[in-house]
Amino acid sequence: MMDDAAVFSVLSKCFGSVEKDEWKQMTRSAAWAEFMDGVRRLLQDDTRFGKQATPIERMHVRAPMQEFLSANEVDELFCPPLFDEKQGFAARHFTGGLPQSAIPVESLYTDWNTPDNVNPLIGKQKGLYLGASARYMRALIEQLGLEVPAEYADCPDHLALELDLVAVLLRSGMDAEARQFVAERFDWLTDYRLKLLKLDDDARFYISLVDVILGICAEQRAESESDQTA
Repeated sequence: MMDDAAVFSVLSKCFGSVEKDEWKQMTRSAAWAEFMDGVRRLLQDDTRFGKQATPIERMHVRAPMQEFLSANEVDELFCPPLFDEKQGFAARHFTGGLPQSAIPVESLYTDWNTPDNVNPLIGKQKGLYLGASARYMRALIEQLGLEVPAEYADCPDHLALELDLVAVLLRSGMDAEARQFVAERFDWLTDYRLKLLKLDDDARFYISLVDVILGICAEQRAESESDQTA
C-alpha cells in the first residue's frame, strides 16, 4: 500500500522534472493503480496524515472516485500521459516568459508582498516571482537543513517543490507540520486551475491533479478542525 508521503512524491513529479525511465516506472499499470488507491484513501478515509488505519477501517469499502471528482477527471487520472506527452506539455506551458505559460509557482498567483512589508515600487501585485511565498519556502527548506534544488532557485515556491516538501515532512514523522503546511499553502491552486482551464491545449490531466490536491487539503483541514472541537 502506498503511504501518504509516496502519494505526495508522485504528485510532485507530475508537476516537476523527472527522467524518462522513472516516469515509465511510476505510470506502469500496477504502480499507478497503487497511487490512485492512495489518492482515494486520502480523499475519503477521514484520517489525518500519519494515522494508521485500523483493520476494520482497512476493510471498509471505499466510495467510487466519482463521488469526489467528475467522471471525466477520473478517466484522465487513470490514463497518465506518456513521457513525451508530459515533456511536450511542460515545454509549452510550464516554461517562463511565454504568453501561453501556466507555470505552477505560488508567487505568480498571490500578492507579491506580505501585509506588513509592502514595497512601494511594486505594491500588492500578482504575477511576479520571488514573492512572500517564495521567501517563506526558502526559509523553511533551510530551517529543515535542506537546500533548494538549483532548478528551483528562482522559484522555491514551485508546486513540485511544495508537494515534495509535504512528502519530506511526512517521512520525517512531522505529521502535524505537514497538515499545517497543507492548510496554509495550496489555496492559490484555485487561481492556477482557472489558468489551466484557459489554455488552448488539453490540460485535463493536470486540472484533475489540482482537484485531487485541493480535495486532500479540504479533508485534512476538516480533520484538524474536528480535532480542535473534540
